[in-house]
Amino acid sequence: MNEESSLQKSKNHFPIKIKNLSSELEPWLKEAEKRIFSIAAGNRIALIAPEIMKIGFGKILYAANELGANIESNKPFVLFAPDGTCTYNKLRIKRGFTYGCLIKAELDGLIVTQNAMPNGCGYSLFEFKDPPNDEKLINQAKLIQENITKEQAIELGKGNHFIALYYVLDSVSGEDTGKRYVLLHCSGHDVKKEPLYNTDWLEKEAGFNKILTPHGEIWLLEDYAKELYLKEYEMFENMNIKGRNNVMKDFFEPESFQLLMDLTHQGLVENGKYLKLGVHLKEDIVPVAFNADEGTMILKTNSNLNKEFLRNWAYYNNIKELGYERELQGINITPHGSGYEFKYPISGCSFKLDKNGLRDFSISLKRPSGNIEQVNATYFKEIRNFMSYRRKLPIMKEVFLANLGEPVFDLKPLIQIHPKVSIPGGLY
Repeated sequence: MNEESSLQKSKNHFPIKIKNLSSELEPWLKEAEKRIFSIAAGNRIALIAPEIMKIGFGKILYAANELGANIESNKPFVLFAPDGTCTYNKLRIKRGFTYGCLIKAELDGLIVTQNAMPNGCGYSLFEFKDPPNDEKLINQAKLIQENITKEQAIELGKGNHFIALYYVLDSVSGEDTGKRYVLLHCSGHDVKKEPLYNTDWLEKEAGFNKILTPHGEIWLLEDYAKELYLKEYEMFENMNIKGRNNVMKDFFEPESFQLLMDLTHQGLVENGKYLKLGVHLKEDIVPVAFNADEGTMILKTNSNLNKEFLRNWAYYNNIKELGYERELQGINITPHGSGYEFKYPISGCSFKLDKNGLRDFSISLKRPSGNIEQVNATYFKEIRNFMSYRRKLPIMKEVFLANLGEPVFDLKPLIQIHPKVSIPGGLY
């Protein structure tokens, strides 16, 4: 904890302006800010993401208060993991939510986490039982690339999804262990998430509540509506798991392989009390996957966040004042991996609000020449040329500084099967 890092940051390194903020919502952004905590790596996207999240989380608090929920006793919060970042999902960022975090938002039986758009996405890690030689594996991977259908390509390559082959070196000798693995980061062939993202199908059910905030609606579920939504989510999560297994069978049978782990990192926990939005929670062994050319770390999760960490954290005064020690201590969070980062330092950032949410981002980037380049976009995906996936070193540094987990082994990239080259935000 002696080393300066994002563990200790509490102040922005550049101005971030929110334009057209309603005075009615402003006090709830202040309440949200007190309940947003971060160990996100770096001082670029890691500082912007919580500012955007204040909007979505502030709207949640506003809406819950409108229905009479007790915010103080329910202790909602947002916790950014080391891979905390923004999102290229247009609807999610418009609503005021980012990525690489855990959201707790159940208030007096009302679940509100679904506003940040869970979809049951996850990782499946397979090991070949008797792997063929690398030449055969690579040729098979290339054959898969050539024969992937357009429909498969769209579904398997959305966002930062990928499928890749890996090998492992012995941690002592450095020699190839001969073991070969496949990691699938996707939702299977064809899973439509609209019922999880929108609420038209629930509006007439008992327990459905919709609150119109000054910057977009928030829906809160209880009773039968809550039950229906959770069943729908569970169905989609199971479909995603089955889909990843089917992809593996379609691509690699008759080779013999075994499933080592199948973990959802974008889904609801404890009946919607929590939303994992690009994180793992209370799992023993987890993959922390980066862009395929940076490989994947397999971690054994430590009991975190521990008491010593909390007391040395920049947020401790807030945590103590609000009584959040029990909420955060031993939460056992780990990052799921990559996340987007700006290639260049930032000197300023702003975004606008309207009645529907966020829009019109403006980022001032410091080029290596020293010149400032102003980049404007409606959504983050429009400025992906200025962003990178490469965050392994800073993310793993934060993992170890916060004592979140210990490395088990490092999966080295052999070949990325799909897409052939990862582009921030994906091809689709």
